Amino acid sequence: MATFPINFFLKFVPDEICLTMGDEPAEDVEASKKDYEDLLNIAKKYKFRDNSNSQRFIENKQGGSFKGRN
Repeated sequence: MATFPINFFLKFVPDEICLTMGDEPAEDVEASKKDYEDLLNIAKKYKFRDNSNSQRFIENKQGGSFKGRN
């Protein structure tokens, strides 16, 4: 309930005094795009997962997996 009065008050605060995100310099944006492309190229070198959706079956140890039971 305390958020309602705070929200009401903030409706009257001008946008000019609030933090604006997304005003990065153009060269920083280009540098970050290049870095992202480099990271993607590095990730493509390593195959973490095959996309075949095949199941991998785990074989039990010899003698069974329940050692204490007969």
